[in-house]
Formats: sequence, structure tokens, C-alpha cells
Amino acid sequence: MILPVIVRTTLTAFRELPSSLRSSSAALGLAQSTILWKILLPAALPSIMVGVTLGVGRALAETAALIFTSGYATRWPSSPLDSGRALSVHIYDLAMNIPQSSAPASASTLVLLAILFSFNGIAFILSRRGSVLQSIR
Repeated sequence: MILPVIVRTTLTAFRELPSSLRSSSAALGLAQSTILWKILLPAALPSIMVGVTLGVGRALAETAALIFTSGYATRWPSSPLDSGRALSVHIYDLAMNIPQSSAPASASTLVLLAILFSFNGIAFILSRRGSVLQSIR
């Protein structure tokens, strides 16, 4: 949910840096990776942190609204067709309402990220396969 906000803020932070940083670093003969990690990233870090903070706040606000609009199940579903709660609502509940639950909240977040990355990977593979098929025709 917050990835587009963070990516857009990071790109804007790097774009807003003065071009003299890049050109003067290149004039000194620094490698591109050194310029990125030692010059540009520390200069853009405050803006990136603002984007991360805004993104996390947005995710928490949207999850809190999701609790009130979609319902809130406190029990484990007994079948795949039984009602339950969304994974984001589960993470929000663990993080905000249950004391000493940082480990389960982190584990649930990792599950959510794994699902997200696997769906994105499958979509990438399918899109690449489609573009290969179009180039063959």
C-alpha cells in the first residue's frame, strides 16, 4: 500500500538534489556507486524519511478505516468460505491492540510481503512471456 508513496518521494528527493553534486563528484573521479551511496543518498535521506513516514501513516489510516467498513472477525475461520479478516487488519490489530506482539506482527508483515512479491513476480513473468510472444509474431 505504501510502496508507491515511498517510490515517488524517493524519486522526487533524488531529482531535487542539485546537479552540482553529481557533476562535482564525477569530476573527482568517484565511481557511480560511490556517488550514490556516499553523496546522493545522505543528501536525499531526510526527504526519503519524510516519504516513509507519510506512507506508514497512510497505511495505518487506511487499515483503521478498513476495520470499520469491512468488519472485524476475532476468531479463526473454519473453512475457506467462512468470514475472516484481511491480513492488513490482522497486522494492525497485533501492532495496536495486543501487548508484546511485535514478533507475530513482524511475521504477519513478512507473510504479506511474500505474497505481494510473489504476485508481482508472477505478473512480471507473465508480462515478459506476453512480450516475447508478441515479438515472435
